[in-house]
Amino acid sequence: MKHAESMALRCVLALGAICPFARADAPMVMTTFTHMEGAFSYPTVLAFNNHLTKLRFGMTLFEEYGAKMTIESEKSFANACATYGTNLLAEAVARGHGVGTHCDFGMNEPSQPPASYALLFTANKTKIDALVGPSNNRHCSGGMGESDWILAAQIAGFAFRSEAVALGFLSMPMSVRPAGWTNEYIRSTVFHDECPLELADRVHPIRMSNALDWEFDDGASYVLIGGGLGRIDGFAEEAAGEPIGQNPLFNGADVGLFFAALDEAIAVRDPARFAKVLVHFPTASLDTADEAIIRVILARIRDEYVATGKLIWKTQGGAFDAFIAWESADPADLNYDGSVNGQDLAMLLSGWGVCGSSCPTDINGDGITDAADMSIMLASWTG
Repeated sequence: MKHAESMALRCVLALGAICPFARADAPMVMTTFTHMEGAFSYPTVLAFNNHLTKLRFGMTLFEEYGAKMTIESEKSFANACATYGTNLLAEAVARGHGVGTHCDFGMNEPSQPPASYALLFTANKTKIDALVGPSNNRHCSGGMGESDWILAAQIAGFAFRSEAVALGFLSMPMSVRPAGWTNEYIRSTVFHDECPLELADRVHPIRMSNALDWEFDDGASYVLIGGGLGRIDGFAEEAAGEPIGQNPLFNGADVGLFFAALDEAIAVRDPARFAKVLVHFPTASLDTADEAIIRVILARIRDEYVATGKLIWKTQGGAFDAFIAWESADPADLNYDGSVNGQDLAMLLSGWGVCGSSCPTDINGDGITDAADMSIMLASWTG
């Protein structure tokens, strides 16, 4: 049985006719990440402040448009936060953005047992935990290679990962790889290609028990919740088959190609399954010289996608929580944040009245958002 079908069956068994899966209104969330790479160096407070300025500039712009950033840090930036006495990661959490761990290793590490490979993940996680606490640092990116990167990350204490690239194939047998994808070819040519390779597969979360394939494993606790579309300032280079440097030209061509990719993701997703998209906003793109183009992107997402109900902004952690809430099949949790509270009530009231055949606020599925739906919500109230 396909996962979406089994989810729908569980929902029907639990709730009868009250089933959001059957109404095909599963949410699709919009996310970003910004990687504080392991290669970044902070020999002086001036170098550190340069990145502080970029990240604060980005957060301020995103907040203006109701958008969410997620900052994923390697050890070097975390160390600099401690050394120079400015905990930017905690500031990001306090401002409503997300934080995770980036792992710039795996590509060239030799194959090793998950328990020993987990030590690399743990070393990075410990640094970020010290700045924001484990509850705000539940996921990682990077770290894919010949060793089982799923089991290792799980052993280290991560609950999910925010992206996957072709380096993930290094742990998989040749039988599940595209033809000709040897380890050498992956490392030299396609290592950063978004995975799973098919966009229709990539936008849906995958529960994974190991790193031997990209298949959904029912019952697995660890989740790949990717949906990668690319680097926001590198879409033009990617389309032209050109290498993306550290500071590519960020212009209208990137904007057009990004929204084309976003529209394709919306078109190919299964509306009965939770979906997520992700775009990388590197520090190079968070520059005051690019403010106008970033505003165009954020305004268009707000006006054409969020306001119309196509997308919901989330941090990476928020996307994971929304997926878990969706799996729980509580139809009263309208914003998929794991709680039924005043935010859901406000959404229900905004949809009051006749609303058609596919309306998230119509909890009991009778075509009207009314007191009956409010009664169901109040019965599920968590506060």
